[in-house]
Order: sequence, then structure tokens, then C-alpha cells
Amino acid sequence: MFISIKVITNAAKNQIIKKAKGEFIVKVTATPERGKANKKVLEFLAEYFNVSKSDVLIVKGKYNSKKIINIIKQ
Repeated sequence: MFISIKVITNAAKNQIIKKAKGEFIVKVTATPERGKANKKVLEFLAEYFNVSKSDVLIVKGKYNSKKIINIIKQ
């Protein structure tokens, strides 16, 4: 399953907001340096979709706030 997300870093709290089918805003407290925010986004999405961390992959936008994520559902 592919989803589109917009990441907001340095947020007050970690939060996932569903905008539409397959579109989310992901707020994380992590900073966007050295992959910290991406790591937190992947962990948070894995928890949200109840899959392992290895089943959540950034397909596009690794260095951008807008990303395409592949969530492998087993």
C-alpha cells in the first residue's frame, strides 16, 4: 500500500493526521538532521499501521517534507 505524507518536524508532539484516503500529515518531535526525522516517521507509521519497522519504506522524498511511503501489509 502506498501513501502520501507531508512531514512536519520539530512538532510539539508526535501525531498522525489523516487528510484523505492515502494522504496523511505526520508531525514528529525529531529534527530534520542526519535522518532523525525520517527514522521517527518510519517508526511512528509502523506503529500506526501495526506492521514491523522493516515493512515501512520511503519510496520518494527522502530529503523532502513530502514523501511517498510503501507499507507492506502481511
